[in-house]
Amino acid sequence: MKQDSDDHREMAGDEVVVKANIEERQAVEVKPMRYVLGIGIALVIVGFAVSYLVVS
Repeated sequence: MKQDSDDHREMAGDEVVVKANIEERQAVEVKPMRYVLGIGIALVIVGFAVSYLVVS
C-alpha cells in the first residue's frame, strides 16, 4: 500500500489514531477575514436600508 502523506498510526489506549508528523494549524491569519466580514455586513445593512426606502 502506497502512503501519499507523512501521517503515521499510533496507539492511543485501545484505538489506532492517525497522527500527522507536522502539526497543522487552521486560520492562522484572521485579519483579512475580519475586514471581509465587516464590509459584507455593512453592505447588507446598506442594501436593506436602500430597499426599505425604495419600497416605502
